[in-house]
Amino acid sequence: MKTRHMLLAALAAFVFSAAAVAGPGGGCKQCRTEYQICQANGGEAGTRDCETPFSQCLISAGCPLE
Repeated sequence: MKTRHMLLAALAAFVFSAAAVAGPGGGCKQCRTEYQICQANGGEAGTRDCETPFSQCLISAGCPLE
């Protein structure tokens, strides 16, 4: 189970970082999509924290905070 959480955390980090370099507009949409996936899966690494990575993604992509 712990390995699964580590894998999900690594995957989330990769996806959020990829969203940050996706470019203007597209990056913002990607951040929102990943936020929705995060919430549907119970949060990052089972912590139920989707807000922090979402905000970090938006900031990195140059999007307005929501």
